[in-house]
Amino acid sequence: MESKEFAQAVREERDSLLSSFANPSGGTVVAAHLLAAGLSPSQRKEVLAAMDAALTDAFYTLLLALDGSASLGGKQQHFIVSDDSGDVIANGDGRLEAAAWEAFHENSS
Repeated sequence: MESKEFAQAVREERDSLLSSFANPSGGTVVAAHLLAAGLSPSQRKEVLAAMDAALTDAFYTLLLALDGSASLGGKQQHFIVSDDSGDVIANGDGRLEAAAWEAFHENSS
């Protein structure tokens, strides 16, 4: 798996989580909390927009931290991430950072 594929897979996971959180019958704890809050449609829309932004920031920052361009737990270093075949996904050379930007910002839907 290449950095681009990895970043896109992370983006798809973020999108899937947001979708399950937004679905009142999705079976997630987050969906149950949103339903229990009794929000108006406009309030629900705003809460989901905030969750969308928070998930994007969290997943994007984690990818940058793996590549060494952001801190993780207050420490900044790069990590070597590889798949089962030994293909390097991240090693601090900026490939994952660039792929993350593309997946989360250039191709945002």
